[in-house]
Amino acid sequence: MSLKLKFSIVLMLLGIALVVNVVLSVWSIRFLERELAWPLRSAQPVLTGLHHIKRLGEQELENLGVGRSGYTHLQADQAPLLDARIVGLKIIQAEREAGIELDKLKDIPTVFVRSGVSTIQNLRSRSEKIMNLANEWVESGLPVLYAQLVEHIELRHELIERVEGRILQDAKLATNYGEKLDFVVLILVGVSVAGAFASVVYAAVLLRRWIIEPVRQLREGARRFGRGEFEHRIEIAADDELGQLGDEFNTMSSLIMAMQDERIERERLAAVGEMAQRTVHNLRTPLAGIRALAETTKDELEPGSELYAIQDRILSTVDRFEIWLQGMLRVSSPLAIEHIRYSPRQLVEHVVAAHRDAAKAQSVELIIHDDGVPEHCVGDPHHLEHALTAILSNAIDFSVPDSAVEINLGANERYWTLRVCDHGPGIEPDLHMAIFRPYFTTRKSGTGIGLAMVKRIIEQHQGTVAVESPINPVSASGTAFILTVLINTKTGT
Repeated sequence: MSLKLKFSIVLMLLGIALVVNVVLSVWSIRFLERELAWPLRSAQPVLTGLHHIKRLGEQELENLGVGRSGYTHLQADQAPLLDARIVGLKIIQAEREAGIELDKLKDIPTVFVRSGVSTIQNLRSRSEKIMNLANEWVESGLPVLYAQLVEHIELRHELIERVEGRILQDAKLATNYGEKLDFVVLILVGVSVAGAFASVVYAAVLLRRWIIEPVRQLREGARRFGRGEFEHRIEIAADDELGQLGDEFNTMSSLIMAMQDERIERERLAAVGEMAQRTVHNLRTPLAGIRALAETTKDELEPGSELYAIQDRILSTVDRFEIWLQGMLRVSSPLAIEHIRYSPRQLVEHVVAAHRDAAKAQSVELIIHDDGVPEHCVGDPHHLEHALTAILSNAIDFSVPDSAVEINLGANERYWTLRVCDHGPGIEPDLHMAIFRPYFTTRKSGTGIGLAMVKRIIEQHQGTVAVESPINPVSASGTAFILTVLINTKTGT
């Protein structure tokens, strides 16, 4: 998800929260206004029409001589002396107006909701009855018709008052309902505000997770990078632009760290070369004197004497030392492999023979086990001799008295292997990689060159070097170095 899309999501959340809040608030207000105003708006024309009819009935009663203080049922002999024709015509005219008003009420959509289905029909039937009685009274002038006319006008008046009371009661109930609706609307608005607040909080959380925290990690990485802590890495679990920037930052740190290590390695190799040149220069002169003295002594001895054989060993050792010194001069230079035939077993036996005296001096026995090494291989036996010498020398130096160093030879389809195992104090697991770095050593008299040279030589032979320690889990002691060398370095097989 890109950074632009993430910002769009945050803005969309805020926009949706705002729109929902506004829409819900407007809808709630209009809903409340509609629910509260509808009873009054729907009742107003009905009440107006009923009031008009009721006023017409009151005028009729006044015309009939009945006051407004209270309506009484009159007997036929109690009818006042009225002009039936004149009063009757007024009543007929008033009832016509009442009929017109009833027609208007019938056309109002909410009249049946507010006054009932049969109310208009009852009012119309009573108005028709009043008109008929008025016509009969005009024609006959009978007192009994007068009493019936007053009674029906009063009954219609009472019916209108009951309808008005019911409408007013409905209005009161609507008012109470409106108050409840007001509470519901407040709850809805509160929920809307809470939703908007939750959206803002969630957007802030996303903004912190997607933007603020990655930027903080990048700033912290840049600060530590500026202090030279190139091993520091940024962990941004995202695939957006900031995540890509974090990956590029880590790549840059790894590249600079590798370049720095390479530079340090070159400086170390340069120092090793300078030290090797000085060492070779200082050792060649006494070695030449030792060889000359051994040759002179040998010439003065009988060929079959014991000292004669010792002098041969001295000369052989001095010559081998000279070869090693030549190899030291090539430590800091690119390793040139000479592809010639050699016998791995003879190579190992030659190195072991050169170290038997040193091992014997420390009461250490050297044991060779051959598990089927090839007769001939192709590689550089001189460089391999240096590597085997460094491994075997370390094994002898770290071995405890009256112990053995076991040299196991083996092979597979493409490689021959050498396993050198001692019973010394062992190497801590966290140092297994460090011991192959130049100048790293755990001995006071060590130079830290031997194992670094072993690693270079074996890798040039397209092989590997590994260490296992401790090999005895009970006593946590013993170390084994395993060298794997390509059988034919010239063809890569």
